[in-house]
Amino acid sequence: MAFVPTSPLNLVHTLMRQNTFLPKEGRSRILSSSSITCLRAVSAEEIHAREVFSIVDADTSGAIDATELGEMLRMLDLDAKQSDADALFKYLDSEGTGAIKFDDFAPWYAEAISAAEVISETVRSNIIGRRTISLFDQTPVSDETFRRAIECAIAAPNQSMSEPWRFIKIGTETVKEIARMNTDILMDSGLWEAAGAKQLRLLSIPGWCVVTSKLTPGDPQAEEEDFAATCCAMQNFMLSMWSEGIGTKWMRGPVTKTPEFAKLCGINTEEEKFVGCIWYGFASGGLTNTTPWQRKKSINDVLHIVP
Repeated sequence: MAFVPTSPLNLVHTLMRQNTFLPKEGRSRILSSSSITCLRAVSAEEIHAREVFSIVDADTSGAIDATELGEMLRMLDLDAKQSDADALFKYLDSEGTGAIKFDDFAPWYAEAISAAEVISETVRSNIIGRRTISLFDQTPVSDETFRRAIECAIAAPNQSMSEPWRFIKIGTETVKEIARMNTDILMDSGLWEAAGAKQLRLLSIPGWCVVTSKLTPGDPQAEEEDFAATCCAMQNFMLSMWSEGIGTKWMRGPVTKTPEFAKLCGINTEEEKFVGCIWYGFASGGLTNTTPWQRKKSINDVLHIVP
C-alpha cells in the first residue's frame, strides 16, 4: 500500500470525521502496538513509520512534540496541516506530558493505513479495470472533464521536464474532413463498401484528441525518451477519463500517417510527430458492459529478479 500525497482526501481530516479523535473514554482504544504485532505481521509502512520517528526524534529521547509530529506526518506522505498535527497530538498525549512515544502513535497510524488502503485500492482498480472502448453514445463529454484529463496527462513523468507533448482537440468540421480523407483512401484501394461504413463510424465518434511529441534533431535518445513520456501522458489521459465514466480508444489508422492529416490537425511535422489519436465518449451500454481482453502473461511471466 502506498500513500498518495496528491489525493483529494485528507486522511487526517477523514479520520477526525470518523471519530478517531474523540476522547478515549468516548470510544474504544484500538489495539496497542504490541497487540498488533502479536496478531499480525508488522507492515512495511509501520516499519517505515518507526524509521521516520527515529529521524524526527533528533535528540533520541524516544518521544516527540507536536511540531515534530507534524513533520513526521508529512514525511509519511499524510496530507496534514500543522493544526491537524496539533489536534492529533492532543488526542495521543492523553496524560498531557507534552510528548508522545512511538507506541502512542502506532495504533493511530495503523488505522490511518487502513483508510489509505481504500484510496490505494481505488487507484489500482482504475488502472487494472481500464479497457479499450470501441462503441460510444452520442452525448458529448464536457469540456471540464476533458481539461481534467489533460491535467492528469501532463503530470506524466518526462526527462528533464522536457514536457514534449501537445494535445489537439478536434472539432466536428475537422472530423468530417478526416472522414472524407479516409473514405478516399479506402475507395482508391477498391474497398467501396468498407469506405461508406468507415465514414459513418468516424463521424459517430463524439470526441477526438490528437497527441504529438516533439522532435529533437541530432539527439535520437532524447526524442525516444520524449516519445515514451508522451505515451505515459496518453495513458494518464485515458485513466482520468475512465475514472469519470468515459471510455477511450487509442487509434493510429492509415489516414493519420498522411501529410494531409497533419496539415488538417495543425501538426508541424518539422517540430513534432504524431503519436496517437484518442477517441473518447460515453461507452454504449456502460463501461462495465465491455468484456476485457484476457491477458496472455501473468505477473510471474513478466517479472524477473536478479541477485
